[in-house]
Amino acid sequence: MTLFDFLKAEWPDIHESAVKAASAVYPDPRTACFYARRTLELAVAWMYKHDSALRLPYQDNLSALIHEPTFKATAGEAVFSKARIINTLGNQAVHSHRPIQPSDAATAVRELFHFGYWLARSYARGAKPAAGLVFDTI
Repeated sequence: MTLFDFLKAEWPDIHESAVKAASAVYPDPRTACFYARRTLELAVAWMYKHDSALRLPYQDNLSALIHEPTFKATAGEAVFSKARIINTLGNQAVHSHRPIQPSDAATAVRELFHFGYWLARSYARGAKPAAGLVFDTI
């Protein structure tokens, strides 16, 4: 049983990436942030492929995708903010030479949990995660 089991049935690749992020928080925070960003990228790509209300922006990088007005309108300000945090921490993990703290990795995974929960509640065709599901600290 993992934090991200609610993704497994409909989004196995997103689930697998999210589990990698969560499992790396303390042994390797940089890897956790990288996988959190990768998971977000997989989820956002899925959304653009399956939600006809979303319009592709002029560029297809993650930042452009999440800042696109139709994405922001669909996700809402709270979910958009979570996506921005994950993207920022993931980019820092890849491009920064400074050490990545476990607290940053935990933040990325927490925000990823909330993003994934929103994704599943909004788009799942099968069973949706329970309304009261909450993030359990790693």
